[in-house]
Amino acid sequence: MNSIDIRRSPLRIVGMLAVSCGFVAVGIGMLYAHPGTGRRAVAPGSFAELVAYGSIALFGLCAVLLLPKLFQRGPVVSVGPRGIFDRRLSTDWIPWEAIRAITPVQIQRQSMLVLEVDPNADAALPWTTWARRMARVNRAFGPYGYWMAAADLRGSFPALAEAVTRGRTCAESPGASAPSPVRKDP
Repeated sequence: MNSIDIRRSPLRIVGMLAVSCGFVAVGIGMLYAHPGTGRRAVAPGSFAELVAYGSIALFGLCAVLLLPKLFQRGPVVSVGPRGIFDRRLSTDWIPWEAIRAITPVQIQRQSMLVLEVDPNADAALPWTTWARRMARVNRAFGPYGYWMAAADLRGSFPALAEAVTRGRTCAESPGASAPSPVRKDP
């Protein structure tokens, strides 16, 4: 079996970037757009002003974090006989033997896979510092483990789930058929 590579979807990144910039514009509009009078649209010190500044800060940060993703090339997630290599979470392959379970999780409309890793192997695996921190934080939201999001990937969650399922099946039973390539976004 060859590895299945899943790349970022530029269209999804552009969409998320547009939404972030839209919320920044709404925040700026709340503060300064007041037709005809030249005054501010919200009263200083009001809750609406707090929401406007919060919107500008949060979604401005989101836009700044999304921009570099638009120009990244190469696969983001690879699934193969060696295991899973999610470049957002680790610096090398996570072997199938270290993965106890893979659980799909949905929070509102966002679907993710949670990798439950053998605690004895966890410390030796090549997780990024960010991934280790987020695994501890995510414990408050559901199953403990390393969460693989799919919102910015080509094919979204179905492509990620299919690649992981097929990769694990092929790794567990060598006679299984190799997975087909992951489809691209239209």
